[in-house]
Amino acid sequence: MAKRLIGIDIDRKILRLAVLSRDQGAISLVLVMEILHEEVAGQVARLRDFVDGDFQFGDRLAACLPSSAALVRRLTFPFSNQRKIAAALSFELAGQLPVALDDYSTAMQSPVRKGDGATIVAAAVKTTLLAETLAPFDAMGIPLHILDLAPYAYVAGLKDFLADGILVCAMEQEICLALIRSGEVLDYLQMPLGGSMPVADQARAIHQQATVLARAQQPDGMPLQLMGPLATPELVASLALLRDQVELLAIDINGQTIAAPFLPAVALALRAADTGKEQAFNLRQGVFALKGEWAGLRKTLMMAACLAGLTLITVGVSMGLRYYDKQHQVRLLEQQMAALYQESFPNAATAVDVPLQMKSAIRQLQEDVGIISFGRLSSLQVLQTLSELPKSLSVDVDEITMERNEVRVSGQTGTFEEVNSMAETFRHSPYFEKVEVSESKMGLDGKQVSYRLRMTVSEKGGAS
Repeated sequence: MAKRLIGIDIDRKILRLAVLSRDQGAISLVLVMEILHEEVAGQVARLRDFVDGDFQFGDRLAACLPSSAALVRRLTFPFSNQRKIAAALSFELAGQLPVALDDYSTAMQSPVRKGDGATIVAAAVKTTLLAETLAPFDAMGIPLHILDLAPYAYVAGLKDFLADGILVCAMEQEICLALIRSGEVLDYLQMPLGGSMPVADQARAIHQQATVLARAQQPDGMPLQLMGPLATPELVASLALLRDQVELLAIDINGQTIAAPFLPAVALALRAADTGKEQAFNLRQGVFALKGEWAGLRKTLMMAACLAGLTLITVGVSMGLRYYDKQHQVRLLEQQMAALYQESFPNAATAVDVPLQMKSAIRQLQEDVGIISFGRLSSLQVLQTLSELPKSLSVDVDEITMERNEVRVSGQTGTFEEVNSMAETFRHSPYFEKVEVSESKMGLDGKQVSYRLRMTVSEKGGAS
């Protein structure tokens, strides 16, 4: 999902707005524009009109104070633990500033380790100025995430576009010169009220300050890159008469060229993506930390949690009702099964586990009676086989004895041939795998032959 990066460059009477879109690491320009208004509060109030109404949770907003608003020092500590440095910051900074820090708020950049110690860049800003700057944003619910300092915010945002040299931020309220090396501000100088000077005077002042700033690094001069609303071709031409290597800065974002007047706002938008945050400040901390966005998110999360809770309760009640209904059906079925069992087996013991007792009783009936086939030969199948004997045979059956694996048939017939025919018929039956005549003898009257057949039940044929 694309996220918006919004840079807000607040000048004397003009607010310049830059909106970038970041989607999967790719950054594109959405819009750059100017908002004219006498008061900063009025400029801020019109922000919502130009960013499609309200701000989304994924939006990141950044602004900065002019360099003249802060007292900045580079400090060295004999230790590198960031918590210890933060605890000692006010004491160490107070020793290097010409003012007491009672009315100031402090901030620092990330420590840079040097041996066992560390160096940091620290800043002190009047607390009243911070409150006045942030008040319009907080009052209107605009989530300003980062409030940085010039020129650090500009260099942090544009570090990938800047060459080593001097960046000239030519704004209406001040002209700031920053000495840059490897994307880091080594030092800076500022001239107040840049817009009130003629272009030629601006060029001479910038040339003098740039010469002083570069003297320790490169005595023969360093290249100048200009940006901001006062960075005009006329100013560049005037500077070119005084020194070499003067350039009007312009950058390209996804095929769109950003002109010099809007570069500070675009730099702040890139700073909103936390670009170069190790060499920048964020005065949004302590009592000035952003709270409104989290409060809105917390409200949204609470509503979502309540909805989720209601959903879970509804699902739980529904499942409980279904479970109660199933249990009621089970009890009714158990009562019906118990009544059926008592009706079928009136002499049986008290029903405890009706399905198990019913299966046991049916199995016992099968073993005792053997009338219906349940996986073995039944008496009906034996009688069916007897009924299939040829009608020409005169056979009387006196007794049929059935055991699990054996059937015995006895009776009388007229001749020994009929006994053999009877045995042969049983041998062709699928129910028996072995048939033998265990007894065959003529009666005393010489008219009847007594016989006894013994047949082994076939495992395949016995299954019904």
